Amino acid sequence: MTILTRYTLKQIWIPALIASVVISFVILLGTIGQELGKLMEVLPVAQITMVDISLISLYTLPSLAGFIFPITFLLGIMLTFGRMAQTSELIAAKAAGIPLRRMILPVMLAGAALSLVCFLVIDRIQPVAYQRLNQLLTSDMPHRITFDVFPTGVMHEFGDWRVYIERRDDENVLHNIIVLTAEGDDVTAYYAETAEQFSDNGVPRITMTNVQIVGSGQTTYTNYTEKATKTLPRLAPLESESERSGWSLTRLWATEKVTRREVEETGNHKTQIELVKIRREIGERLAFPLMCLAVSIVAAPVGARARRSGRSYTFASGVAIIAAYFVLRSALRTVVPDSLEMTLLVAQIPNLALVAAGLLFAWRVDRV
Repeated sequence: MTILTRYTLKQIWIPALIASVVISFVILLGTIGQELGKLMEVLPVAQITMVDISLISLYTLPSLAGFIFPITFLLGIMLTFGRMAQTSELIAAKAAGIPLRRMILPVMLAGAALSLVCFLVIDRIQPVAYQRLNQLLTSDMPHRITFDVFPTGVMHEFGDWRVYIERRDDENVLHNIIVLTAEGDDVTAYYAETAEQFSDNGVPRITMTNVQIVGSGQTTYTNYTEKATKTLPRLAPLESESERSGWSLTRLWATEKVTRREVEETGNHKTQIELVKIRREIGERLAFPLMCLAVSIVAAPVGARARRSGRSYTFASGVAIIAAYFVLRSALRTVVPDSLEMTLLVAQIPNLALVAAGLLFAWRVDRV
């Protein structure tokens, strides 16, 4: 690797790293806010800790690699070449007999290497991170709900129980509590003077004192006891929006074959919709990593053509490239190809458009 190549790549990674931190922070704010909004519908805010927010951020990052890697790499290229043009470094290199094509070639090779890294993150790390995120959001956090965090004076749903707590003292003892349980047609009501929750080998339980038990069903009865202990119901996990994000590309490919065969045999409409979603997931898993290579091919020659236009030109050009890519990608989502091969081709059209424009600029870069 020549000194010029090392210098150019070093200048790219610095602004790219800064941009990745800023963009990741902005995207994560929206993502975490959305996930916490869903959680707070069933989980008191007091149960959500900074550790939870940190884990959500950590597990979400791999799924954002397809956006963050190419966008920040593109901005790094554009800002670097814009600065080099503004400080006449490109003119000095050309005067020394170094063509601009020679300077942008290592950038394109770096884009190819980054595409491979991005693919590995999406295909290997993202499924594991998504599964852990899904476990945290749909099971671990909802199962923390206890009577201790319920507001008083309101009837609450707790699994298949209905719970009312009149008040809670400073020692977290519950007073005048009502618990309604149901098993089939049999309903049992517990009217307790006090109650305390505790953990028995990790199993949450509640002990009620001075309890009146009223049961109704085929027969109705009333019992009195000084103490009654019950195991709290285990809350059902929240539904996950999509399991496909937790699958590797190999599994997606195998599922596509099975689903396609089912569609051919049954013609079921819901299965057809699922097949389209699986194919789009496969297309995106391949399209986003290759975007790193595509943006390097177009960004390097566009940045090299900046001359003395400065950073305003390069930054505006970078934003325009990103906007054009995602506008074209959004427009193509209305297309529903009838085969996996056509789905993959449609998914790659934005990348192919960037590559075509980049090759044109690269061919003309030393003519300007």
